[in-house]
Amino acid sequence: MRLEVSSAPTSPSDLVAIAVTRPFDRSAGDLDIPPSAADALVAEAARVDFDAELGSVASISLDGVSYALIGAGASPKATDYRRVGARVVKHAAVVRATSAELRGANSPERARFAAEGAYLAGYKFDAYKTPPAKPGIALGRVAIVGDSAAVAGAVDIAEGVCLARDLANEHPGRCTPSFLAEQATLLAARHGLSCTVWGEEELTKRGFNLLLAVGRGSDQESRFIHLVYRGSGEPKRRLCFVGKGVTYDSGGYSLKPSEHQVNMHLDMGGAAAVLGAAEAIGRTKPAGVEVHFIVPTVENLVSGRAYKLNEIIRGYSGATVEILNTDAEGRLILADALAYAVEQEPDEIIDLATLTGACVIALGTETAGVFGNDDGMAGRLLDAAASVDESMWRMPLTPRIEDHLKSEFADMKNVGSRWGGAISAALFLKKFIGDHAWAHIDIAGPAMTDAEWEYINKGGTGFGVIALHEYARRAGATG
Repeated sequence: MRLEVSSAPTSPSDLVAIAVTRPFDRSAGDLDIPPSAADALVAEAARVDFDAELGSVASISLDGVSYALIGAGASPKATDYRRVGARVVKHAAVVRATSAELRGANSPERARFAAEGAYLAGYKFDAYKTPPAKPGIALGRVAIVGDSAAVAGAVDIAEGVCLARDLANEHPGRCTPSFLAEQATLLAARHGLSCTVWGEEELTKRGFNLLLAVGRGSDQESRFIHLVYRGSGEPKRRLCFVGKGVTYDSGGYSLKPSEHQVNMHLDMGGAAAVLGAAEAIGRTKPAGVEVHFIVPTVENLVSGRAYKLNEIIRGYSGATVEILNTDAEGRLILADALAYAVEQEPDEIIDLATLTGACVIALGTETAGVFGNDDGMAGRLLDAAASVDESMWRMPLTPRIEDHLKSEFADMKNVGSRWGGAISAALFLKKFIGDHAWAHIDIAGPAMTDAEWEYINKGGTGFGVIALHEYARRAGATG
């Protein structure tokens, strides 16, 4: 069940919110609400010293309707209105409103981000909660009064984020590699994308041996998913988005302690983001771009068949890898997927993965690390992410760290030194993309959260979906 977000308010709404950018001392008539409500709201703003800081609220209730001023900040960016939209939803819960409207998002960009914020703040993953005997009052509708096309487009993009959240939050007893493949097949059918799914027999024939090794310890068969979107017109750029899909990571024989296995069903945040981007792109249908969505998906468990330390495995690219840590599994399945992506002859490849704790230590839980071999591409990716307020930071591919991956017995080993672990992981992936323009986004920090904030709920966040959508849109528009 999703919160309904549109540009058409119900009449009357239980909550009428107005986004403002400065302390409010204007006359009642300027508020476009009943004069008595406007007088009371202005008086309340003065009483609480309302300063219009981003997210601040001054609110009154009159004749069964709540009226609120929502601060957008003195000089707001368009993306700040995502937080304004989220604040409306949070305040609606406080005043027990079932319908709300937001006025003052007075440009297409502001309306777009306000609609995203409201939709994402209204997200809940409660499929397994027993319904209460007496359901409480719940917000069902929000209207962002403004540009209807911008609001509709925002809902399409936010629906991609919510799909990514749903996939990530689904419990690991249900979200297996075959489940992800089923969901990808349904997604492709919804939006007319081409769809290829390979099981273990086909993967064995084709030599996806690194992927198969990681999944060998599980009774759940591994899968390989490849969707393709082709926009109208001649493609100006062909992109590959590749997402790590480890639906549960025990660490294998390099076993994680139990407290570190909690939330390891979210180790497919990269796959969730890629499939969420496919949903958003399938809905908005950007012209002039071809996008391949590639998801290798496995469970990393322990059994008598599980892959072992010091095994040497020849991957899809033909290169051999010595395994020195079975908990460094994401880079192995991505290695096969990236080698396959190269064969699609794209202009650019972007992979997303919850790959290293080292990146979380370096950048925290809200910022993803970006590694890449092409400065122009990396700059475009960072610009696209910044324009939609998804925090990313360029990280180095320090050449000397590549020496840490040398193996005495194979072409490389799958881990290097503890120091610079996020860099050595990215350098490992770089070995499989040849001369293609490529970026690796380590989303280990922002892909999940233990606490609710603004428009983010506890659990999987869907981070990366909006940035990927924006990157594809720009690629089709500008080449």
